[in-house]
Amino acid sequence: MIDASVQAVPGLLLWFGLITFFLAVPTGLIARARRKPITVRVLLAVCLAGVFAVTLLPTDGGPVGGGAVCDLSSPFPQMFTSSSALLNVALFIPAPFFAALLFQRPLTTVVIAAVGSGLIELIQAEGSMGRSCSATDIVANTTGALLGVAAGVVWAWRIGQGTWRVKRDVLWGAALAVTGCAALIGTFRSSITPYIPLTERPGFAADQRAVEGADTWITEAAVYVFGEGTQVKQTVVAKHTGLVTAKTNRGQITGWWPEKKLEEAAFTDNRAEAGPLNQDQAQEVSTRFVQRWFPTEVRGTKRTVHVSGSGNTAVYMFVYRRYSEGLMMPMRLNVTVTSGGRIMNFTARAVKDPKLPKSTVSQDEAVRLARKYTGHTVQGAVLLAQKVKGRGWRPVWMMGVMNGDVFVDAVTGHQVSQSTLAR
Repeated sequence: MIDASVQAVPGLLLWFGLITFFLAVPTGLIARARRKPITVRVLLAVCLAGVFAVTLLPTDGGPVGGGAVCDLSSPFPQMFTSSSALLNVALFIPAPFFAALLFQRPLTTVVIAAVGSGLIELIQAEGSMGRSCSATDIVANTTGALLGVAAGVVWAWRIGQGTWRVKRDVLWGAALAVTGCAALIGTFRSSITPYIPLTERPGFAADQRAVEGADTWITEAAVYVFGEGTQVKQTVVAKHTGLVTAKTNRGQITGWWPEKKLEEAAFTDNRAEAGPLNQDQAQEVSTRFVQRWFPTEVRGTKRTVHVSGSGNTAVYMFVYRRYSEGLMMPMRLNVTVTSGGRIMNFTARAVKDPKLPKSTVSQDEAVRLARKYTGHTVQGAVLLAQKVKGRGWRPVWMMGVMNGDVFVDAVTGHQVSQSTLAR
């Protein structure tokens, strides 16, 4: 829980500071007004703020499953081997330590911490917080509370403050344990769905077959692009979309499965190394690459080149576009090659040529309309196929104006808002 929270909770430290302020400041002021010791009370408030921030703030992650789901399987042996569980233990030590010193009711403190931990897991399961619920967390949190209380008892005994109210502590602790556990057990049984391991879920085998071969395909592509010695560290296949991502020791590459269409790749080290290749030789490298991975997409395309740098450190970007009657199709392919013969990066959009209504707005008319809509001078105009939300594929004039671009429908002459253009 903690390690994931630190990475996934947006603004965790900021929220911790705010919660600490609203808990610790009133606590200190009340203690001062009542002429009670301030330090232990404020430290307890700070520790509680840390627990609330780490456990109850929404994260960017996803829940374990749909609805209220909790993993109620045995917490052992992962309780002693999981770094997340051990961090949970550490999180719940400080607050019970100071609570034991302050209230001198160790049993009641442990029970409150255990029941509170169960309540936290219940909130995580019921709420749309991007968090997971598990019995391991409850046991780990309770273990941390036991250690914290034990340390508090020993510390109080060493400094001569161990005057425990044993009878009241036992009565209060027992009453809270019975009522709290009964309420939590009843709630978990009535509203929480037990977590089913991934391999036992319905459809798991079908999902596995659907992505079978994706790892091999993306690994082959990664080695081709990044070269021999490429090591794939992680492969992620999004079963619902088919997007495959491979992270390697040299860069990252993505593509679509089962279509086997690459989308983009880039070296982590994007510095252009020196090499002997001129433009024609770099073009041969690009041609071999596109014929291997995009043979259909590049048919009938127009190729242009943009050169940056010079001499043996020049970088060549080969741009492939397809036009139909002067209209640019949505297919995109850019390949960047260094003078050393390395494909530094590429981006692709493997989209088939759509059927479009006939354009009726000329370039001159589109420029006039753009000036009318924006009040600015137009610089350049390109007619391209663009998918407009709610209207499908349309021929659209794209023109540059001050502070951006303006789009005009080449059939109706109406301005097209950028927010309606599909990416």
